[in-house]
Amino acid sequence: MEEKINYGLFDQIPISFFKPSRYKELLSLKRRYLVGFVILISFLSFALESLIPFLAWDVSVGGLDNMVTNGIPDYKVENGVFEIESPIEIKVAGFIYIKADSSVETCQEKDVDLDYPEVVIISKNNMMLKNSGMVYEIRFSDIKQTVTKQNLLNLMPLAKVMVVITFVFAYLTKVAAYLLSALFFALISRTMARDKEGNAVPFRTAFIFAIYARAPFILLSGINSCLGNPISPIWIIFLGVFLTMHFIFVAERAELGIENRRKDRL
Repeated sequence: MEEKINYGLFDQIPISFFKPSRYKELLSLKRRYLVGFVILISFLSFALESLIPFLAWDVSVGGLDNMVTNGIPDYKVENGVFEIESPIEIKVAGFIYIKADSSVETCQEKDVDLDYPEVVIISKNNMMLKNSGMVYEIRFSDIKQTVTKQNLLNLMPLAKVMVVITFVFAYLTKVAAYLLSALFFALISRTMARDKEGNAVPFRTAFIFAIYARAPFILLSGINSCLGNPISPIWIIFLGVFLTMHFIFVAERAELGIENRRKDRL
């Protein structure tokens, strides 16, 4: 009787990345190991795309409090008009984009159509915000009281809480996106390989294979984003789709006992 192999959380990573023909060995793992793998890969991707760039930016500006105190010029909103000493532009890759320029009369919804989860565009008469895909407008004519930089400083404790909440939401979104992409690939690839009786692998098996097959390319996308996208994201997507399908195909053939004529080069 063949001895059953027990894999830990980190034992799954080299198999996932380099040996799709051995995915079948992971099918018997307890569910918590698969859940842990999804949590780990999602966190690494989230850290590369959002957390590390934010922490690097936070260190570079000396912290949020210092950035607001010394990095933002004096401004005020009074009588329905926003005024700032000089225009500012703040970019935190994978997290937030802020631009304030009182020489611009009015900003529009198209101005927040940027590749950032959070976008704040401020003009003389209004402010446009993008949060979690939703776009909002604030007209300064609706603000009756005077607002200055001191008001922002007073809100810093709340702002820090909102940053944490935003990161938690972004991470959960990353987990959901990972599972949905695996579900999509499982649906379209489950019948790529069939045994001699014409049977395909069960859907549960295809879904698990897809989870492992997606992991290398989710991290590759995160690394590319963390480095400032030296490779066009569209090429990363094309490569991810092609090799994910190939990995699942190799895994399905191995599970069905079909001799793979190509050696597993990965």
